[in-house]
Amino acid sequence: MKKYLPTNDLLFKKMLTSEDSLHILKAFVNDLLETDFKELQPKQTYHIDSYISNYEKAQQKPKIQYTEVDILATTEDGTQTTIECQIQPHDHFNSRALFYLIEAFRSSLGKKKSKNIIKDNLFSSLHPAYGINIIDFHLADAQGDALRRFRLLDEKTQQPFLGDQQEELLILCFLSLKSKNIQPNSAVHHWQTFLKTGEVAMGAPEYIKEAKQRIDFYNLGREEQKMIMKIDKAEAISNAVMSTKLNQGRREGLEQGLKQGMKKGMRQGIKQGKEEGREEGRELEKIDFVRSMLEDGLPIEMISKYSKLSIEKLEELKREKEQ
Repeated sequence: MKKYLPTNDLLFKKMLTSEDSLHILKAFVNDLLETDFKELQPKQTYHIDSYISNYEKAQQKPKIQYTEVDILATTEDGTQTTIECQIQPHDHFNSRALFYLIEAFRSSLGKKKSKNIIKDNLFSSLHPAYGINIIDFHLADAQGDALRRFRLLDEKTQQPFLGDQQEELLILCFLSLKSKNIQPNSAVHHWQTFLKTGEVAMGAPEYIKEAKQRIDFYNLGREEQKMIMKIDKAEAISNAVMSTKLNQGRREGLEQGLKQGMKKGMRQGIKQGKEEGREEGRELEKIDFVRSMLEDGLPIEMISKYSKLSIEKLEELKREKEQ
């Protein structure tokens, strides 16, 4: 039977946003961000009926410029955490990840329920925003760390840029499932292994072992099983289309490069031919002029000085003339 990985959209959301999975969500976020959140609440709790309804609505909508983030969670103090699972790379992915982070940061602006809000000061309602992105490709290069965190820091002192409550305002985190550069047996390493393979090592934390049990295919309801297979098929088609477009783009790029190279080569060849022709014409003119000076009996040394031709060349021309 086909194996379905935790990165499947339904399984990913079921694992982290079910009503009885909040401790797994908290552990996941704290492990990747190295934070110590006491409580995390997903904006939308997973339930199979609402999931199917949202999925079908999304399929009926025309393609839009951006969609909602996979998971949005909020801490007890209002801090927003976005979680995205992006298996295939696509254009402008880094900009998209930063966009979702900024949107999460600005979403609390002006909300009266925000903690520490000051009357008549909208900006006091803003809370930190942290973004987690699970990717199955290299963020920059193959040798880079699997876990990357980006912060606002002073470029000289590396001091973080803090908010009024002395907390970091923005953190953008990426966990690459492809990179092997990761601390062995760390919690993040166990998360990476689980998300990549669906398997859990003996030494993994208990909450990751529990996460595996929760999304085991045979522990799912019939509707969940059918939905997972449907999503998996749709993702396979989407990935195949993306791969085809990528290969087509490479072929078109290669063909265009060859055409441009041939045109450039022809232009350079014509230019070089003209330059060589002009040079050869100047050389012939010089030879004719030198022959005239030899006929007039001028000293070879003088002719060499003004024509820049060697004595040997002039003597050769003189012999040709006498034959």
